Amino acid sequence: MDIFDEVTTEDLTPDLQILANQCGMDTLRTLLRNYGGLSIYIPRISRLDNFISKYLNGNRSKSMKQLAVDLGVSEQFVRGFKRHRLKSNP
Repeated sequence: MDIFDEVTTEDLTPDLQILANQCGMDTLRTLLRNYGGLSIYIPRISRLDNFISKYLNGNRSKSMKQLAVDLGVSEQFVRGFKRHRLKSNP
């Protein structure tokens, strides 16, 4: 018997309920089983500099406005990112 198989959504904290709803109880039980006690931070996509660079480089034909909408950021963020980060990593 695996004790984690007995955990139900009603037993979970609100943040774990969100994960269970998105990932499923089997995945959540695996996380509890293997990573119990670990604290993680899930950043916004705009904090993933490598991804942002790759996305901007791969979508050069899109307008600044569309890039901002796609990434869920402001046009100012996109301009600043292009100006400061893409120049150093072409």
